[in-house]
Amino acid sequence: MRQFWCLSALCVCLCACVRQHVPVQFDRSDPLALDPEIQWAVVTEPYAACYADAGYDAAVVAHFRKGEILRVVGERLVSSDGTGTVWYAFADGWMPQGAVAVYANKMRAQTAVKELGVR
Repeated sequence: MRQFWCLSALCVCLCACVRQHVPVQFDRSDPLALDPEIQWAVVTEPYAACYADAGYDAAVVAHFRKGEILRVVGERLVSSDGTGTVWYAFADGWMPQGAVAVYANKMRAQTAVKELGVR
């Protein structure tokens, strides 16, 4: 019995020492996904309006649905009646902070979409 355990331990040690060459694969389909200078937003409202400028007085130029991922291109603090609201700029226009959740990279935004359960 002792020989069995010694032989088993020897096999485990030898198998653990065998080096396996597995090449590392990088996903280059979206080079901006992990760029630290770019933020990504996930729409959190069921149906959110996108405005021509930061503020509710601007014209609505687009609409987005819950779970859509957008690249943030700017932000602005808009003060009205003593309260300040952060507005985020996207390629299609502006949306208030309450309609989106902002993430440091696209992969975190994609994970957030999965957790929302919309797709």
